Amino acid sequence: MDQGNRVLSLFPLNTVLFPHAVMPLRIFEDRYKLMLQRCLDADSKFGVVLIKSGVEVGGPAETYLVGTMARIIDVQRSDNEQILITVVGDERFRIETLTQDLPYLEGHVSSVAEDLGPTISQNELEEVRVVAAEQVRLVHGLVGGWVSAPALPTDPVVLSYFIAAMLQVGVGEKQAILEELSVAERFKMELRILERDREALEERVARELGGGNS
Repeated sequence: MDQGNRVLSLFPLNTVLFPHAVMPLRIFEDRYKLMLQRCLDADSKFGVVLIKSGVEVGGPAETYLVGTMARIIDVQRSDNEQILITVVGDERFRIETLTQDLPYLEGHVSSVAEDLGPTISQNELEEVRVVAAEQVRLVHGLVGGWVSAPALPTDPVVLSYFIAAMLQVGVGEKQAILEELSVAERFKMELRILERDREALEERVARELGGGNS
């Protein structure tokens, strides 16, 4: 962020947006159409935060305190008055205080910095890359696709979020990964999840492929 503290429009969702990840969103409530227009008139950014309790549509929601800034990269207006947008995750933020002066939430937020230490050895990074490549193949297999040599980010921070975004886990675990400050610890969390869930994911892929051939 340009400042250590800023006011940010907030969009509570039942999903977690990670830095560098691309996410499509459908805007149909008037309050979020207003939010969208104000963001487009300013810097095209708002905050995506996971709902802790409450509802996504129509009512109030309590959110987690750590979210990801979303930068709008595409806007498509449909005939049924819905607006389809695509955002890309920017940096993480922490909500310091909330305000409800507008129809949608706003918050005073501060930037959440990356903790780059302890350093990750090349051997450890290579282990992560091997496991991540296998995860990409399995995720592609869920939709009947296949890739032999997945292109993975070279930067460790970007790689950690790349892995997080493709994990086939619940939003609670994804939120815990988002909130982790240490890149090394984030990798450890992801490796534990990947090793824990590998067999189940392989079975899902086998079922999808078997169903597709029947």
